[in-house]
Amino acid sequence: MSDTYNGWKNKETWLVNLWIGDSLTMDQEAGFTIDAAYIEQIVEDLIEDSGSRVNGFVGDMLNCALCEIDYDELASHYEEDAECES
Repeated sequence: MSDTYNGWKNKETWLVNLWIGDSLTMDQEAGFTIDAAYIEQIVEDLIEDSGSRVNGFVGDMLNCALCEIDYDELASHYEEDAECES
């Protein structure tokens, strides 16, 4: 079995890039610094904005998935993109 998921550390990290990667690219082009904290805040805001209050089993599963996201890997991806465009 592969140690990566579509070139990313895991499925959770890949999903973040899949769902918000275009938005992060636009933010970067607008001059925002895309670092791990910025990406994590975007993810937290999306969850909060969804209005979902998830408790119990589903909440625990969501929290486990969120803990697997490698925000540093995502930030490195956007840092490399910025370097390539310079």
